Amino acid sequence: MHVAVFADIEGSFGIWRMRQCRMGTREWQYGRSCLTDDVNHVIHGAFDGGAERVTVKDIHESGFNCLVDKLDRRAQYVGGHFINPTFFGDVQNYDLMLFVAIHAASGTTDSFFPHTHYGIFSEVRINEKPVCEMDIYGAYLGEFGVPIGLVSGEDIAVSQALSALPWAKSVVVDKREETYTSGSHSVEYLSEGRGKLRAAAAEAVREASRMKPLVLSGPLHFEVTFRAEKLADRYNTWDFDQEGNVVTWDADTMIEGFEKLNKITFFPKSIYPVRRQMMFCMRVLYRLKNTYFAPKPNPEGATVIG
Repeated sequence: MHVAVFADIEGSFGIWRMRQCRMGTREWQYGRSCLTDDVNHVIHGAFDGGAERVTVKDIHESGFNCLVDKLDRRAQYVGGHFINPTFFGDVQNYDLMLFVAIHAASGTTDSFFPHTHYGIFSEVRINEKPVCEMDIYGAYLGEFGVPIGLVSGEDIAVSQALSALPWAKSVVVDKREETYTSGSHSVEYLSEGRGKLRAAAAEAVREASRMKPLVLSGPLHFEVTFRAEKLADRYNTWDFDQEGNVVTWDADTMIEGFEKLNKITFFPKSIYPVRRQMMFCMRVLYRLKNTYFAPKPNPEGATVIG
């Protein structure tokens, strides 16, 4: 069985500030170590559960957040974003997806760093229903036959994800500063929490045959509300239907709809013909930058294990 571990960062154990997720900061360098520890426990759990192969796919911002030299060497690492065969690379050979460190949807109140796909949106809807990333990514992967079997992150983010993926295993992560800056209590919480990640990952792999690919029946009507009308004007170079700060489009499948979402988010019409070359250059740039030129970490008083 080939298991993929998809890694965001906001929902990691040990992270409580937005700047710990902001690429290039010293605090983010600390956040990278938090994410890497989470991912390693999920890798261990996947192999405990019977996985024959594990691939880690890094998806936050540039897609190079994990500390590659600290990852379990049994796993393959894939950083950055792609054009073909999918935005996430070659997903068609995965049997099961485990999502680590997710966050809540755009527009979610009282949550940590909520956004859906990109921070320019205040809300994303499909067929008039507000959706989170697990709705979108889960249905996108579902059309390739790949189910999501695990989600970890803040309680509200996990709750949103499970409304779309009720069969998935889950681990809830505390986002309060005091949880990670209280000495021995923090060590205990981190150890127990990551132990839960390992156990849940193993359980998800053992029960993989019961996991279902998420498939949304088309046609699909997408509606994204930008945080401001000027953002909608700037990003909507594709002349999708627009009224004020709301942009809409239709698609027969999630693969088609997600492609249009990426167009309006990342690929203006002017650069669309060279998007493949652009993404390749970005993967090379950020792999080098985040591997060899990252700043020293600033844990901001967090209790660091090891």
